Order: sequence, then C-alpha cells, then structure tokens
Amino acid sequence: MHEEFLHYIWQYKLYQQINITTECGQSLEVINPGELNRDAGPDFFNAKIKIGETLWSGNVEVHVSASDWNTHNHHKDKAYDNVILHVVENNDAVATRTNGEAIPVLLMQYPETLLSQYQSFVNSQQWLACADKVSQVNSFEISLWIQRLLVERLEYKLKDVQRILDHTTHNWDETFYRYLFRSFGFGVNSDPFELLAQSLPLKVLLKYSNDITMVEALLFGQAGFLNEKAGDQYYTKLREDYLFFKQKHNLTSLDVHMWKFLRLRPSNFPTVRISQLAQLFVQLKGRFGILINEENEEIVENRLDIKCSAYWEEHYTFQKTSEKSVKRLGKGSRDLIIINTLVPFLFAYGKITGQASYSNKAFEWLAKLKPENNAILNKWKEHEIEIKNAGDSQALIYLSKYYCKRKKCLHCRIGHKLLTIKDNA
Repeated sequence: MHEEFLHYIWQYKLYQQINITTECGQSLEVINPGELNRDAGPDFFNAKIKIGETLWSGNVEVHVSASDWNTHNHHKDKAYDNVILHVVENNDAVATRTNGEAIPVLLMQYPETLLSQYQSFVNSQQWLACADKVSQVNSFEISLWIQRLLVERLEYKLKDVQRILDHTTHNWDETFYRYLFRSFGFGVNSDPFELLAQSLPLKVLLKYSNDITMVEALLFGQAGFLNEKAGDQYYTKLREDYLFFKQKHNLTSLDVHMWKFLRLRPSNFPTVRISQLAQLFVQLKGRFGILINEENEEIVENRLDIKCSAYWEEHYTFQKTSEKSVKRLGKGSRDLIIINTLVPFLFAYGKITGQASYSNKAFEWLAKLKPENNAILNKWKEHEIEIKNAGDSQALIYLSKYYCKRKKCLHCRIGHKLLTIKDNA
C-alpha cells in the first residue's frame, strides 16, 4: 500500500521539486513523469527526465527502498534495462541494469502531512473515509467525477455482456436472452436465472412462444421445480408437458436447491419471477431485442408492466395456496431492470458494434429515470451530495463499492482533491 502511495506522489509531482538532484549530485528536472503501468514491467512508461545537461526518455521504477530492486530481481530482467531513473524513499542499495550499469537515483521527499492524511483515510472505520472532509470539495468537482464514474461503471458492466457474448459465439439474441434472465434474479437469484437460460436455448423456447402454459412448463421444468410426481391439476399439466419437451429436446434441468427463498419477500420468490418472465416472453413473442430498440424508457417500462399467470394469483410456490393477489412486476423492479440490465446492454451493444446511437440512448435513459433509493444513496445524501437521476445514483453506488469500500482514495478525484488542498501542502 505504501508503494502505491509513492506512485501517487510521483505521478502527480507532489514531491519537493526545487533544486532536486540525483543521489550522485546531478541536477534533475522531471519534464514528464510518464504513464502509470498497471501491468507487468516498470512502474511508469515514456517518462522524460533531464539529468545534468542530458535529456532522457524511458521508464521509471518506484520503490520504498532501493534494495527492492534486487529483491524483485529487476537486475536480472532485461525489461528493466530501459529504466532511466530509480525513485525511492530509502536509498539503501545500488540498482543496476543487467549489464551492471548503475541507474540514477532520486531520493523522493514529500510533505509528511500528505502521508498522514492518506493514512487517516486508509485507517478510517467510517463507511466514507473522507466523511468529515468531503464538504470541502466543491459540487462542480464532484459532479465531474460522478459523470466519469458513470462511464467507468458502464464499461465495467460491458465485461459481463462480452462474457456472455463469447459463450454464445457472438449471438446477440441469445446473449440478451441470458442477460435479461439474469436480471430477474434481482441479485440473490441472478446466477440460477442465468443458468436457467443457459440450460434452455432460446431457439427451443421460441418454438412455444405463443403458448404461456408451454413456456411455463419449460421454464419451471428446467428450473427443477417439476421433479415431484404428485401435485395439483396445474402442476400435473406442466409436469406432463415438460417431461415430453425434456425428452424431445434432450434437456437437463437444474438442481432445484440452488434457488434461494430464505429471507426473500414472497413477491420476489423465484417461482413468481419465472411466471412473470414467461409472460414477458409470450407478450414479446420471444423477441426481447424489441426492448432495446424502443424510442424511450417510458415505452420499455410499459412493456415490462406484466403480471403472473392466473395460477400464481393464489400461489407463491407450487401446491401451497395463498391469499389471492395480482402479482405484477412493480415499478421499482421495472426501473431496476432498465437501469441494471437494459442500459448496460444498450451501452455494450453500441460499443461492441460501433453503433453510437445505442450507447447514447443508454445515457439518455439514465438521465430521465429517477435515482434509486437505497441505504448507500441515503448515506451520500447525508453529505449533501446531489443525486439528480439514475445516472448519478449508479455512479455513486459504483464509487461506494469499488473505491470507498476498497479504500482506493488515491484513485478517486475527491480523495485526490482532499489530499492536495493547501492545508495538506
């Protein structure tokens, strides 16, 4: 962690820069610190440094102690022969290239307040390490960071789409089918829903897209909910149909035990979600791609306004009856599907196919949708962070999960601003 801090100091030139010299006494001017390398090899590429009267172009390696050079066996690795400067905090050894030539050393000095502030962030027990200081950052800076994080989040979720696309030999219809199924798990059952779609190819389900009973038979059967021999009339009908389809299409069902019911509200039981998904499939005739080609998010939300089949009005699970109620996909759930599934898919589809109109539509929908309402966002509101739309809420959730929780303050624009304000200089 301390070496990462030194990378940060070097990258943003926060060290003492007046009259700096190498350890051999030569004048040193950093024209360009280089580009941070997050992969194997020297820490910074393409740096430009003037040592004495000579201008050098090459790489820079940063260590806490100069002896780390040998500890990491860089003196035996030709990949480090183009290092033009070794930046250290403790100069306890001589670093050499593979030919034995010594590398110039800079003993980097920086304000102690920078390290103490950084350590206070890392050691903080608060959910937001900079909670007592975030108000010092102006709203414009925070707004710019939120915009950048939204793009970063969508690029992160693009990887999920790419993963499924690779598994379907670049079949976009099959990919969206699996990606949408995953969304109906609403986190807790996302994996089983994706596995359900994998186990039941879209081309098979499309053969029965005009008949809700057949679609439910295939979905519930493949999910493992039709394994018991005895049941009520509707269950028996679904089981008979499924056993026929199972043999005809050579299907293998999932293990029913992978589905989670514990601590879920009955309206979010996977059985209810499967019935709603079956209804959506039949309404769209299996053409899920219609959803991403709609003009705006309001039309999509209306299309997602679906309810379970009649049987599920008096059931949450097979066999056991319940008080009658129409089990619709609520507005909150519809919005979550748009925000967490359709928008990322739109963005990914536009990026991968080179059709910018789809990626642009993703941002437009997020700008029009209301922000989500959860515990994370309520905490941000306590610090008077404005959350105008779903794009802002997505960015702040991402910030909390991938920056704040992991104490990546050095990579956060808010953290950077707080570390470099005049009080810390």
